[in-house]
Amino acid sequence: MLRVGIQYNVELQRIVRQVKKSIDKELIPAIKQVEYRYVADEAWPDRISNILNILKAIWSSREFDEKSKLIAGEFVSSTVKSVDKKNKAKSGIDAFGNSEQMNNYLAAATTQNANLIKSIPEQYLNNVANTVLTGMRNGVLAREIAKQLTDDYGVTQRRARFIARDQTAKVNGEIDKRRQVDAGFEYFQWLDSDDERVRHKHRLIADKKTKYGKGVYRWDDLPKNDKGETIQPGSDFGCRCTARAKTTASVEKYMKRSS
Repeated sequence: MLRVGIQYNVELQRIVRQVKKSIDKELIPAIKQVEYRYVADEAWPDRISNILNILKAIWSSREFDEKSKLIAGEFVSSTVKSVDKKNKAKSGIDAFGNSEQMNNYLAAATTQNANLIKSIPEQYLNNVANTVLTGMRNGVLAREIAKQLTDDYGVTQRRARFIARDQTAKVNGEIDKRRQVDAGFEYFQWLDSDDERVRHKHRLIADKKTKYGKGVYRWDDLPKNDKGETIQPGSDFGCRCTARAKTTASVEKYMKRSS
């Protein structure tokens, strides 16, 4: 994962831990208090549900909404800087401001990531509510429910990690494409991450000798994945591939040698 993605994951994992902390503080003690009154006390469902609703309200508040937007904005902004630094070093591309299309994309990417961030505590607490209420109705002891909540915590950690990794690849890939196209590059070379986790199809794309060169494609004539969908580096599910800008002169030189 790129450094930007690692930092993004750090922020998302911090949120996950904070949600867990609020669950441990507010919900677990309440479950233990009513543990032996599951059947006799008909009021426990309301009490537990009220606590769950309070937790959901905290993690869907305007304050958390603003925090999500801030984290998303910093992630997108850092990704732009990372791409521009890489393109300057490897392709000599200088970015002088953003086009209207780029600004629109950055705004959309920020909104999408803010929504993904907000969905982390939302899905986590929905899973917790299902685990707790189902367990209590079935007479499951509090310590067993706590063990099940550990599983919910792990699921949420992994989902947050995937969001960071997947969005880093997607946003990085799209910004890279737009920077290259805006700079006048019509062609790019598809580079896979050169390890055992590379999809077979993506390796084939990177190794294919097209009429433009090995793994070289036009931005307006992209390859397709196994589902027949047009893809670019970073756009496919969990893709870690990247695009190296290729000049028209280098492509024309290759085509002339190959003819």
